Amino acid sequence: MHLPKPWLLLALTAPLSFLPGMKVSGAEIRINGIPLDKREELVAKVRPRLDFIKQREASSWRADDAAFFFKRLLIRAGHADAEVDWKLPGGNVIEINARPGVRYKYGEIKANRMGPLTGEQLRQYFLQPLIETELVAADKAPFIEEYSLKGASNVQNFLKSQGYWQASVSVANEKYDRVSKQVNIQLNLSARAKFKLARPSFNGMPAEDLAEILPDVQPFIGETADSGNMTKINSIVENYYREKGYHFAQIFVDAKHVGGVTTLIFEINRGIRYTVDDIVVRGNKYTKTKRIRRYFDGLKDIHFDRNAADKALSNLLASGAFRSATLSPVPVPGGMLDLQIDVTEAEAKALKSYIGLGSFEGGILGMSYTDLNLRGNLLKLNARGEYSGRGFLGELSITEPHFAGEPIQLTLRGFLLQRLYDGYDKSEAGVEASLLAKYHDHYSSRLFLGTSSVGTSTSSLTEQELGPDGYLNTRLGFEQTVDFRDDPLLPSSGFYARGILEFGSITGGESTTYLKTVFDGSYRFVLGEKNFFVTRFSTGAIKPADVEKLPIDLRLFSGGSDSVRSFEQRQLGPRSLSDDPLGGQAYWNASLEYIRPIKDPIKGVLFFDMGQVYSDVGDWGSFSDPSYAIGAGIRVDLPIGAVRLEYGHNLNQREGEPNGTFHFTIGTSF
Repeated sequence: MHLPKPWLLLALTAPLSFLPGMKVSGAEIRINGIPLDKREELVAKVRPRLDFIKQREASSWRADDAAFFFKRLLIRAGHADAEVDWKLPGGNVIEINARPGVRYKYGEIKANRMGPLTGEQLRQYFLQPLIETELVAADKAPFIEEYSLKGASNVQNFLKSQGYWQASVSVANEKYDRVSKQVNIQLNLSARAKFKLARPSFNGMPAEDLAEILPDVQPFIGETADSGNMTKINSIVENYYREKGYHFAQIFVDAKHVGGVTTLIFEINRGIRYTVDDIVVRGNKYTKTKRIRRYFDGLKDIHFDRNAADKALSNLLASGAFRSATLSPVPVPGGMLDLQIDVTEAEAKALKSYIGLGSFEGGILGMSYTDLNLRGNLLKLNARGEYSGRGFLGELSITEPHFAGEPIQLTLRGFLLQRLYDGYDKSEAGVEASLLAKYHDHYSSRLFLGTSSVGTSTSSLTEQELGPDGYLNTRLGFEQTVDFRDDPLLPSSGFYARGILEFGSITGGESTTYLKTVFDGSYRFVLGEKNFFVTRFSTGAIKPADVEKLPIDLRLFSGGSDSVRSFEQRQLGPRSLSDDPLGGQAYWNASLEYIRPIKDPIKGVLFFDMGQVYSDVGDWGSFSDPSYAIGAGIRVDLPIGAVRLEYGHNLNQREGEPNGTFHFTIGTSF
């Protein structure tokens, strides 16, 4: 609770009956010493109790109750010396006279010895109970005496959670500073030594279970007996029985801390080992039952594995067709379980339109239609049309999210694309089939096979510079992604990497084959609270069987908002006789960014980029002749991604190159 200071110096008197929305029945309560604007705020906090008093005649004990309520509120606002008394002036009136006195805040939090704590940690854990209960900011935390004891206890509990099980923390002194209106706290702190984990005791655990569990527990023996390690050991035991089918196993754990050693004592009654008999689905009205059951069919007729069941339920929810879904194991005779799946269907269809703007694309106008539960089959249909200053894209795709009874996405996609690039135009129509598997939360693999008919035209490039202008491109590829970022749209920390290996062929008037590889990687980290850093590296190469027959649209381009920002999009590297970008057979770029919040959601960014595009794949890996850029920008974090306005300055400008380039984009780079 936080009450601003100005009213503390005022002493206004007004009948409570004049406050808006207050109905006087029985006793009338008048409050003195608190201004009108803050008086109503106080009254709101004790309104139910005051209403009880006001429904009855004024009396000494009712007046005493009202005074008690208001004094308690003032104390909890930081007025440790608050005084409140009452009068019965007659006429069925209760008069409350408040003298709030000085409002104190918590000042310095110190200890006779810090032990393993920093000053910041000591203050954080001391004030935590007050901040979380009273919902106040740390720098405005009011002094409330009862929270001094709670704060000391919280610091002690934190030390114990770090393995200091003999730690003790108490309040030694509370010093009032009437000038600064702060109360400085002195703590007595004794952490002593950290405890180590001994081998746990497993009472009631069969020998065969112990033999399987001990190898997983062994690495923790001798480690610090902190809450993290103790929780991990407990999870190992619980997960073992969850996975083995002992769903109703009773597992109790206690800890003994003696002589610097902590021993976890487990009491285990594993009960019956269950096998899954049937899958029962309830609540679906539109979705076909068999399409839901297939997510769980792999669990039937085997010992119940709760972790696998939870994973299957998570995959079902990931379809987006359900607002909620729960799984309940129901015992049936014969040591069997039925898995009862209760679902609530969501609105699966959505029609959306959108607009955008980018320095490369220009204006963007698009519309999409999505059905996450096509004809009740849990198939995802997506149709999209998008028009921009660079051309048009139309695509239609259908995704089976649970292909072949596994959590693998099968997507069939058809598309029509028309693009206007500097130097040439392109039209492309094609189809693609892909399989996407996600596993271990941070990893995904995609296998794709596609073919498309491509036509290119130019008014400025030579035939040799353009390459084949009409061909069929067939490709088979594999993509691997590793993503440990904390947020895919607005990441602030974590590692990301993506690699693609593609084999393709060009058939038409001229034919050839090629092998292409691309790698993107980034790492984000934070120093302190407001210093964010991003490092990126990207590279790629394409090796054709016949260089002369490689179309311009399959060459690799760089430059732009996600590479070397002193160049416009696709403008880095070799140029044609007409000064249009030609792309190349290899490229690389690297960058370092420093990001600092200005005022939420606005951030400032400083960056350094380098990179190059090479005509010959033989130059790949040489990192020769790089272009350098340095720059700054502003970013605004929105739910759809970051809005980025950046300027990159060319540090080693060559003849014909720009001095620098502005970029405006929406979205987060990899």
